[in-house]
Amino acid sequence: MKNNVKSLISLIMFLLTIGILNATELELPEIHVDIVMQIETSFGDDVVVQDSSWQGSFEKTLYKVPDSKFAVRSAMIEVIGKFGKSIEYNMEFGVSTCPFSGEETGFGLKEAGVFYRPFERIKLGLMKGHIMRGFEIHQCCTEVLTVEKPHSGAAFIGQCHATGAVVEADYDVSETMGFSTQLAFLNGFKGKSLDKEYDRNIGLIFRTPLPGISICGYYNDIKQDLGKTDPVTFEPIYEKSNRMGFGAEFDFHNIFIRGEYYTGKGFPGSTIPDTVKSAKDLKMNAFYIEGAYTIKTNWDKIPYIQPYAMYQSWNKASNAKGYYWDIGSTQIVEHIYCDDFVSSYFTAGITIGLDEKHTKLKIDYEVPVDVPDNEFKEAKKLTIRIQSGF
Repeated sequence: MKNNVKSLISLIMFLLTIGILNATELELPEIHVDIVMQIETSFGDDVVVQDSSWQGSFEKTLYKVPDSKFAVRSAMIEVIGKFGKSIEYNMEFGVSTCPFSGEETGFGLKEAGVFYRPFERIKLGLMKGHIMRGFEIHQCCTEVLTVEKPHSGAAFIGQCHATGAVVEADYDVSETMGFSTQLAFLNGFKGKSLDKEYDRNIGLIFRTPLPGISICGYYNDIKQDLGKTDPVTFEPIYEKSNRMGFGAEFDFHNIFIRGEYYTGKGFPGSTIPDTVKSAKDLKMNAFYIEGAYTIKTNWDKIPYIQPYAMYQSWNKASNAKGYYWDIGSTQIVEHIYCDDFVSSYFTAGITIGLDEKHTKLKIDYEVPVDVPDNEFKEAKKLTIRIQSGF
């Protein structure tokens, strides 16, 4: 309730500010609206077994197929503006649903930033938003090719909207060649003191002289809670971990192809037992490759269609040895040997333009391909999304 009141007050203050700017004939900001609605349907079977680990016997659900539902993926208002030639600001607020947890975040401030531009190509400031960790992670969630970013983002994105100090540079060497880079020093995942935890990142996107071809890379130095506690104080112990990635993109005429590779060390919340590989030492790697072809129809009702596909793979324990998984006294064999921790998916879909720029319909079908030995096969998922904005 308190958060909703604060958000309402922020909205009223924003509208008053717009009125003041208009009255004083200062430069008015740009306002963008983006609304994304969708239908989510899953196809598969629950994994339910008889559990006799306690007295008697009862059913135990090891995997449940997600419910079919209508959902508001996001409804956002974005404000972008300037004060004079050197000060830039942005703010985005609304509601959204986290693609990894499936939880609605509620109405609130999603992104914000104030930047000072001392030179034409360089700006620095404080912000809350997407950080340059390659192509896909840096991009807005509802602007990627498929309906959602790769599943491995749950581990490699870390913070979807991180908060901290940022320096950005963008320079065009020629019409086709240039680069964008970002250096960020951010709060840690729990928002604790910077002497306890932090998130440091450097990212680069290089536009090559070859038309349509860009490459990217990033390095992420993190100090975070990996699950260990001090035996005396019972306070979390913050430990160092890292992430890095690189990729390439071809976006020319009607063809779009993108691929990236991620790797890192130190991951909390893993399904791998600490006795097999500690969270501090656990390594993961992942990659995806996706492509699309845009077909112009010359029909104003549906100006274009864009079929697309993606294959993604995520090794959730690339340096862990095999172990026996004990899942209790059930119908399933009690001790399952696990030595393959790769999860992969294939996605196919089509985007249908309902006008030239603002509104589109997306039909997306995702099929699990490989399943880790210590997990159960997920359901297939069909998402039908309509997205509009201005």
